[in-house]
Amino acid sequence: MSNILEVMEGSTAKDGTRFEKIIREAIDQQTVSMLSYFEKTTKPSAHKKRIQREAKEKARFAAYEKIANTPVTTLGSLAEKPSEIHSPRFYPNGTFLSLPSGTMHYWLFGDENGRRVVLIHGISSGAPCYDKLARELADNGHRVLVYDLWGRGFSDTPHAIYDDSLYTSQLVSLLHKVGWEKTDVVGVSLGGGIATSFTAFYPEMVQKLVLIAPTGLMELEDMPMSSKLARLPIVSHLLINQPLVKPLVTLGIQRFANSVRLPNPYAEEGANEVSERIYKIVKHQFINHPGFFKAFLRTVMDFPFTGLKERYDKVGEIKGPGSVLVVWGDQDKIVPFQNHVKLSASLPRAKLSVFKNHGHDLLISSWKSVNTEIRSFLSF
Repeated sequence: MSNILEVMEGSTAKDGTRFEKIIREAIDQQTVSMLSYFEKTTKPSAHKKRIQREAKEKARFAAYEKIANTPVTTLGSLAEKPSEIHSPRFYPNGTFLSLPSGTMHYWLFGDENGRRVVLIHGISSGAPCYDKLARELADNGHRVLVYDLWGRGFSDTPHAIYDDSLYTSQLVSLLHKVGWEKTDVVGVSLGGGIATSFTAFYPEMVQKLVLIAPTGLMELEDMPMSSKLARLPIVSHLLINQPLVKPLVTLGIQRFANSVRLPNPYAEEGANEVSERIYKIVKHQFINHPGFFKAFLRTVMDFPFTGLKERYDKVGEIKGPGSVLVVWGDQDKIVPFQNHVKLSASLPRAKLSVFKNHGHDLLISSWKSVNTEIRSFLSF
């Protein structure tokens, strides 16, 4: 790992682009050093290929753990623009945690002696998407940890590569700071992909895993054309650096948000009220969070939305019956429901709970039934 530190110490990362180049060079150097003897094998067996892949992944995560201890500049958070719409008091006991890579924000509440559970939100909805579930779990004796991912809510926006390694290292740092060695993990959408990666690499820390419409198994054709284009290097550079792009993308996202606010005849009581509140929070975040736009785009570019099969396979190998719950709406078009076939192949012992006539927002539209399903699963 010394070569990583040498690269970091011998460089002056004056901007995000330079910093990302440093990270990639450091990770490449570490990966090559760990895999050199594998490369000498002309026809590696399937077993050796798997060991090679795992060594490469461990090298990437180890590199991020070192980089996480290196101070970097950030683009700030919503903490700089307080609002009645959304504040650090959204849940009880909001706390700011200073890390070398920036300041992140979390809430820790509920029974101090209760069963522990951490909730990981999606790419844009933020921590408020767990409004009903988090409070209900706390009221029923759980110790609940909710936090803002980097670039969302009241967490800073580090200049970094926004892949599963970055988000997993953030969660590891948070759990270390609050002193949790074991916990249940719940992730929705992007948070489901993060939860899966975390479980694959830190299985000893995860008791039960709940995945709500999780990412990571999508086909490229499942992704919107805008996301496909954003993943092209030349396009991504233009998106991030052209001042006129942000308002156009923001307008497009607002129109999309308006489209999913259409009344759902199958929505449960109170769902529309929660949906309206979260919509206002998301809109406020898009407009006022100084780093959200970049974090959102970087996640679209960097996160392996189509490349987490090996993580799911590994979780399927190490987690037995009764330890994984998958919740999905059969009308989900954002993370298409048909991905449940591949997920079931990777997690054959997981319980799949399908909510008919509900889409990607089932955590809100079917909140009572989803909460009951999750609470019941975590109680055994």
